[in-house]
Amino acid sequence: MIALRDGLPLLRQAGEDHSAIRHDWLCFCLRRAAAKSGYDRWWPAEHVASGIISYLRTTYPDNVITINQLHGIVLTVLEAIGCAELALHFQMLDLPFELSLSSLAQEAGLGYELAFFALLKERVRPALSNQASNLDFYGLQSCVLKLQSARTWSRRCSELQTEIVEFLRAQLLQADLRADILLTIR
Repeated sequence: MIALRDGLPLLRQAGEDHSAIRHDWLCFCLRRAAAKSGYDRWWPAEHVASGIISYLRTTYPDNVITINQLHGIVLTVLEAIGCAELALHFQMLDLPFELSLSSLAQEAGLGYELAFFALLKERVRPALSNQASNLDFYGLQSCVLKLQSARTWSRRCSELQTEIVEFLRAQLLQADLRADILLTIR
């Protein structure tokens, strides 16, 4: 028997790719539908997403779910709680383009910030040119420590962290994307 991460089924993407279902991604999709329906700050998004995640974890019978099946479940939930107008505007965004900043720092070499930024730009550009709507960068703190060759956090680490975040935001602005985008940097 195979134990699934967090007890959730895997989400089947196009082809044979599979990924984990993420709570923040589902919340973003719900908030986006709410905003299109005229509800700018729809607070139930967290609760609805948690309910769907709970259903998938405890009741959903299969180990894999397609994007269309998940979309149908979300629509059913929205209609059941009296939010049919949100269901009309609901769309599943692409699953996240994920990049480990820590691994990228390792690849660039300890202390080589310029090489890191060049690699980061090289890896982000294809995702942006493919109109990715969901970007997830993780390992920021360990990335900064590696680039600074530091064991403890310092003022310079905070400055570099800010530079990396600003660099990623600048890449999004330069791409001139026409759609909503979920950017997660952690």
